[in-house]
Amino acid sequence: MLTTNKAIGSRVAGAADISRLASAMKPTGVLSPRGTAYAGFNRGPIFISYGRPSARERTVWGGVLIPFDSIWRTGANEATHLATSKTMVLGDMTLAPGLYTLWTQHTRDGTYLIVNKQVGQWGTEYTAAQDIGRVKMDMAKTPEHVEDFTITVRPTGANRGAIDLAWGDSVATAAFTVR
Repeated sequence: MLTTNKAIGSRVAGAADISRLASAMKPTGVLSPRGTAYAGFNRGPIFISYGRPSARERTVWGGVLIPFDSIWRTGANEATHLATSKTMVLGDMTLAPGLYTLWTQHTRDGTYLIVNKQVGQWGTEYTAAQDIGRVKMDMAKTPEHVEDFTITVRPTGANRGAIDLAWGDSVATAAFTVR
């Protein structure tokens, strides 16, 4: 329950040696550990907490992991949270200091970062009525394959920054300013 671990069972004729099967099993550990992205702006931090799934030979943008036209949790497991201690302007949204969740929609016409005011939920519990807004992201190819989903918050100038979502062969970027 509440995991991305999957198992397939099939019935076979005869008896199963449960002890032998159990001794051959190995723990998988956490498939999508939590990660954090951080940057400081004008003495105020911006944090993002997110799950870091691996591509594991699956297609990413517009593929199996982030299908076209679906709302994606922007990570794995718990919803991805953005915390800001400063007012942020992201596209046409002005975000007061506080806690938000981030979602992503990848379409054939563009990729959008969605900011939502619902917090504390599991990553599959998206409520569109709680959306503050969305901003179109710039997509670019990465220099090399990014196996583990990675979010970066980086300064780009005085009181300006960018949020990068890198995975597979592409990175989606949303610019912001801090007041």
